Amino acid sequence: MKSLEYLPHIADVRMKIQGSSEEELFRAGLEGIGRILKADVFEKPQQAIEIIAISLVSVDMTSLLVEFLNEVLMFSHIQKAVFFDLEIQHIGKKEIIAKIFGSRVGAFDEDIKAVTYHEAQVKKNKSGMFETIIVLDI
Repeated sequence: MKSLEYLPHIADVRMKIQGSSEEELFRAGLEGIGRILKADVFEKPQQAIEIIAISLVSVDMTSLLVEFLNEVLMFSHIQKAVFFDLEIQHIGKKEIIAKIFGSRVGAFDEDIKAVTYHEAQVKKNKSGMFETIIVLDI
């Protein structure tokens, strides 16, 4: 189970993401970015046209998540696509091997410049869910 909630922020987009596992947390982040870029992609079934392999190693889970989301954002800009699904082959505390699935769009609803480290800290809450705040620079 994952959840995504957009929180108030003066100039950027701030979102709280949660997941019952690290995989679900990454899925929530992927969806959060995708909904900002082009919300209607998530409202109707899409056929994945763009499939990108991502393999990252980082210093910890928080950095891994931020770097992963920045990779998704980079490929969104390069391919002019919104990624809406994720297949994880391996995820550890410091590494991920995955494929992201998406479809091309004519234009984005909103542009995201970067996923920031500001406020990001992956932790387990009292309910046992992984959670963090992600701030998107728009």
